[in-house]
Amino acid sequence: MLNPISKDERYTITREWTGKDKPSFVLRYEDEFIACSQFYGTMLIRAIGLNAEHRGALLIRGLEKE
Repeated sequence: MLNPISKDERYTITREWTGKDKPSFVLRYEDEFIACSQFYGTMLIRAIGLNAEHRGALLIRGLEKE
């Protein structure tokens, strides 16, 4: 188990079987599933973004064309 946010054990990334061919990296916050990916870096970035959001940061998300 990895703690991607230093000094905050509520965020964890573990490698788990999720029904795919290979294990995925699973991001959890307070043991609640947030997201999974085959790449650790993707989950690390998601954890950092989630931490920023929890601390009050305004997140700008991509817009889809109609």
